Amino acid sequence: MTKLLFGVHLHQPVDNLGVAVKKAIEFCYAPFFKLTSQYREFRFALHSSGWILEYIRDNYPEVFRDIKNSNIEFFTGGYYEPILSSIDRASQINQITKLTKFIEDNFNQTPKGLWLTERVWSDEIIYALKRCGVKYIIVDDEHIYRANEKNIEGYWTTESGGDRVSIFPINKELRYKIPFAKSDESIDEIRKYSTAIIFDDLEKFGLWPKTYSWVYEEGWLEQFIQKSIDMSMHFSSYFSNYNSLGLIYLPESSYIEMNEWAGGKWKNFLKRYSEANRIHKRALEFRELQNEPLFKAQTNDVLWHGAFGGIYLPNLRDNAYRYIVECEDFTKDGLTISDIEILGYNQLKFKNQQLIMRFSAKGATLIEFDDREKRFNFQNTLTLREESYHKDMINSNRKESSGIDTIHNINYALSDEVRENLIVDSYERVSFIDLLKRDNRIIKNFSKTIFNIEDNIFKTKGLTKEYIFLDNGFKFKNSLEFSGENSYILEINLHFAHYDDLKLNGKIIDESGKLIDRVFIIRDNYTKRDIEIRFRDNMRLEYRLFKSLSQSEKGFDNIIQGINLTFEIDFKDKIELEGEFLCQR
Repeated sequence: MTKLLFGVHLHQPVDNLGVAVKKAIEFCYAPFFKLTSQYREFRFALHSSGWILEYIRDNYPEVFRDIKNSNIEFFTGGYYEPILSSIDRASQINQITKLTKFIEDNFNQTPKGLWLTERVWSDEIIYALKRCGVKYIIVDDEHIYRANEKNIEGYWTTESGGDRVSIFPINKELRYKIPFAKSDESIDEIRKYSTAIIFDDLEKFGLWPKTYSWVYEEGWLEQFIQKSIDMSMHFSSYFSNYNSLGLIYLPESSYIEMNEWAGGKWKNFLKRYSEANRIHKRALEFRELQNEPLFKAQTNDVLWHGAFGGIYLPNLRDNAYRYIVECEDFTKDGLTISDIEILGYNQLKFKNQQLIMRFSAKGATLIEFDDREKRFNFQNTLTLREESYHKDMINSNRKESSGIDTIHNINYALSDEVRENLIVDSYERVSFIDLLKRDNRIIKNFSKTIFNIEDNIFKTKGLTKEYIFLDNGFKFKNSLEFSGENSYILEINLHFAHYDDLKLNGKIIDESGKLIDRVFIIRDNYTKRDIEIRFRDNMRLEYRLFKSLSQSEKGFDNIIQGINLTFEIDFKDKIELEGEFLCQR
C-alpha cells in the first residue's frame, strides 16, 4: 500500500500587517486545524515560523488547542524563517535552536526534521543542522533530478565534512495537484507511488484565490483526509523503519519555479534587486549581535520575488528597515566609509541620535535616510524593473483547469490605465541624482558614475558634491561645470507608508503636479514628520507618484512605491546648487 508523507508549511512574514494575519488565521489556519483535530488517525507534519505560532498561542487559543489536538509531527527551522544559506553560521544555529525550544516547550516534542525555507539548498548549512540535532530535511524533487538521480520515493542522505543529513524530496506532481484537483484525482495521483511525499504551503488551503470555498465549504479537505487516512504516516516513522536510497550530493538549487525566478541560484535575487541586496548586507553588518532585532531582519520574504509580492511589498521592506534601525541602537554613532554592500565601491554612513544617513559612491546618491525614533526609512523606494511575466500579464492567455486555478494559472484582468503605466526604470530610483538637460532631453546622467569619496565630499569629472551633516539632516553643496546653456535637474525619490493624506506645501499631493518655490515641505501624517527640501534659489518642481506592477497570489498588485521629485534650474557653463534636506519633528 502507498505510504503518504503529508506535510504543511505555515508562514507569515514577521510582523506582517494585522489584517493579513487575521485573514490567514480565520480563513485558513483555523478551519484546517479544526478539521484535522477531528481526525486523530490522520498523521501529518507541520512546520511553522516561530513568531506566528507564538502569535496564535497568545491571540487564538482555540486554534492553538486544535493544533495540539491534531496528530502532528513538528518540523523545526529558523524561528523567523530566514533562507539559512543567506545568514551567518551562528544565526543559523541560534534561529533553529529558538524554534526547536518553542516546540519542545509547547508541544512536548523534539523535532527531527527541518523545513528548508524556500527549499534553498547549500552544503554550507549542514554544519548548523548537525549541531541542532536535525536528522532530515525537505527539498524539492528538482534537487534530486539535478543531482542526476530519478528516485523520489523515499529519502536520500548527503554529507559535508563528515556531518550527514537525510533528504526527503517533495513530489512536484502532487504539489500541483493538491488541493487544486478534485480529491479523487489527488488520491489517484498519490496511489501511483509507493511513497508519496507532499509538503507545501498551508495557505493553499483557504487563503489562495477560490480555495476557501473549494477546500472547506465544498468539502475537499475532509474528503481528502477520509480517503488518505490509512495511507498517512509521519516522516519520523518512515525514517526509522526504512533505509536511505543512498548517498547523494545536491547542487545549489531550489524548487523549479524559484530556480527560474532567480536564474538558477537564489542569491541572484540580491544581484537583481539592489534593494534586496541593501537589506541583506545591512543585516549581515550586525551579525555579531545575535539578538532578536537581527533575527527578525533576516526574514526571507523581502529579499526576493516570484509568485507573491516579496520585495515589491513596501510594508515588508518597512519592517526590514525597522529591525535594521533597531540593530543600530547597539552600535556607535559617527561616520564610516566602507563597501558594506559588496559592490566594489564604498558607501558612506553617518549616524547621530536622530538619523541614519547613507550615501553611495555610485552617483553620490542618498540610499538610506532613517528616522531612528520612528524606525522608518524615507529612502525605502523601489526601482521599477521588467519582470518576465509582464508580457503574460498584458496578453493574459487563460489556461483551463479541471479543478480550481492555481497561482500558475491566473487570468489577469488589467485595466487600460494599468497597462499604459507599466514603466521600467533605466537607473536606480534613489535620491540626489544629478541630470543635465538641453533642448528637452537628458544629455548627461551621473547616476551610474562612481565618485571618489574624501570624508563627506564626492568628486568626479565636472561635478563635486559635499554633504554637511546636521542633527536633523544635511546641507548639500553641488558644484557643476558643463559648457553651454543647460538645465540642471536634481532628482529625489522618497518613500512614505501612506500617500492618500501626504501633503506638499500644505496641499494634498495628487498623482502628479508642478510647483515653483525655494522651500518644499512634505508633511507625513504616518510618522508625524516633515521632510523639508530647501534651496538657495527658486526651483521648478515636477512630481508624480510612481507605481509597480507585480505578480501576487491574487493575480497582480499595482502598488505606489514612492514619489518622484525633479527639481530643475537653468544655468550656463557653471552652477553652484545649495540647500538642505531635513527631517523635522
